[in-house]
Amino acid sequence: MARGEGFRVLLHVLNGVMVVLALALASAAIWFFCQVYEFTSLRNSNHYLLDYKLYWPQAIPWIFLIVSVIVLCVTSCGFSGVKKSSRGLLTVYIICMSVVVLLLITAAVISLVFADNKSTDDFVKDTVWDVYFQAKTDNEVATSFGTIERKLHCCGADSPRDYKNWKAEFPMSCCDVYYHGFLDLTRPIMECEFTNKLANERYGCSTVAAQYARIAIKVMSAGAIFIAFIGLIAVAIAAGLYKALANKPPPMVVQYESESKKVLL
Repeated sequence: MARGEGFRVLLHVLNGVMVVLALALASAAIWFFCQVYEFTSLRNSNHYLLDYKLYWPQAIPWIFLIVSVIVLCVTSCGFSGVKKSSRGLLTVYIICMSVVVLLLITAAVISLVFADNKSTDDFVKDTVWDVYFQAKTDNEVATSFGTIERKLHCCGADSPRDYKNWKAEFPMSCCDVYYHGFLDLTRPIMECEFTNKLANERYGCSTVAAQYARIAIKVMSAGAIFIAFIGLIAVAIAAGLYKALANKPPPMVVQYESESKKVLL
């Protein structure tokens, strides 16, 4: 009996940990999608009307988000199975969690093999260059690109030298060090000439954004593998609880005094 209670407690704890990690993975996937969309929404849409190619940086967040939702659904089944001491729900939980473990590992492998490579760098570079060219003629895009430069502490598409062909000086976003998630209108006005040391030492936005994308993909993949590892332990604990419930002695039937007298008569 004590062994069965131990399995229940462990399974509750593991399911709780997986819920927290799955929510974190889903949040990271949504954040990554928003970051990618921040760039792609500024592109010239006419250049992509007939482009049906699958770009992994756009697909990866959906993969991790879907897997995270599946993990949450399966853990809810595990909570119910433990609470109700239902062997049927535990059977469903063991089967579904085994499938989820495979999905998590598959998602991580796909991300590391197909997204964490030069294809992501090329996608980011093409996107940043498209936005950069749009910024030359569209003031709204230029403002949004300046916000990206402040946030990523980058300058230009490939390097700060990109501005020297068509501007008299660097934009303020290349020299601004007071950005904290919003535009601070009270910050002091700085000169941002082509001789500015801070601007010239910054990397191009394509390089910085590609590095951040690679890091995000690695982190989400590592998180998926870690959840899969916990899922394997949960499957083993659930199997132990299933056996404990199978060996549980049947409840004793207590006869009332009146029923005992009827039997004697």
